[in-house]
Amino acid sequence: MHVFVNIVPQSQLDWACLSTLVGELTSQHFADASFNLQLPTDQTLTPEQQHQAYAWDLTVNQSQSALAPHNYLINLRETDHVLPGAFHQWAQVIANHSGSPISLSAFDLSEDLDTQIMAYVADHQESSLQQTYRQLATTTIDDSDERLLTLWSLQSYSVQTNLQNVRQLTQRIRPTGVLLPTERLTSTLPLVSAAQAFAVLRQGTDIVRLHVPTIQRAMWVEATPTAWLNELTRIDPTQLDVMWQPAYADYMQVQLNSLLTLAGRKQLSKQAHTTLLIRIKQLIDGSTHRWSRLGLLQLVSPRLAHQLFY
Repeated sequence: MHVFVNIVPQSQLDWACLSTLVGELTSQHFADASFNLQLPTDQTLTPEQQHQAYAWDLTVNQSQSALAPHNYLINLRETDHVLPGAFHQWAQVIANHSGSPISLSAFDLSEDLDTQIMAYVADHQESSLQQTYRQLATTTIDDSDERLLTLWSLQSYSVQTNLQNVRQLTQRIRPTGVLLPTERLTSTLPLVSAAQAFAVLRQGTDIVRLHVPTIQRAMWVEATPTAWLNELTRIDPTQLDVMWQPAYADYMQVQLNSLLTLAGRKQLSKQAHTTLLIRIKQLIDGSTHRWSRLGLLQLVSPRLAHQLFY
């Protein structure tokens, strides 16, 4: 089973971050993987960068048609980090559940990784796997490598069939951090999109959740709020069947609330902040919950509120 890793920049390509990510990917020496850099149409690599990409065996702007069926695609941002042993964890799950999308648990880049690992290990200290590992290895976890190995020993996953669960849709509908079966991809949708992940989810009867974090990443809603709103609005709820319409409507409401909260504390430019609020206002003006409008009003000045609503 081959894994296609498609790397897409957030906006302008951060070459230093890309170098780090490629190093993390290739250092795992996983033979059944290939790596592609999907550049925006307005960006190109310098000759030196092209030479380095060739040395990394990193293709650039590979077309979707090159993806063979019955394999897996994962989209990453160049600012993501993949933890040691990730490919082998993914391969073990794929071997047992071929054809199912796999949602990866992740750490948050905005917080210290070591602190998150310590908290995760502490939460599972009664695990028989961890107790066995501690007896085989050492009784302390004094260094970061030891903590990473302890984390790997806690590997577990579940097969989830409640696909319309609103609370868990945040795990399942996202452009990055989900292993997607290539035979279920929709050729008319962008590979890196919430719409693509949603289309794959709707085709299946289950999704696998890998519980132990194997990737670090920044939440789209926080890193690029406007781009995330674009992703959400590209999904047309009127085209969904009766099973998915109410679930997606509730999920959309949760995401708009997250964007509202973010707009109140994120250091956006004045123009970006106003544009984001206007677009959210347009989306919640219909038959949505009253508290969404109240939440929006609490985040803006009286003058801006008047411009938006009156």
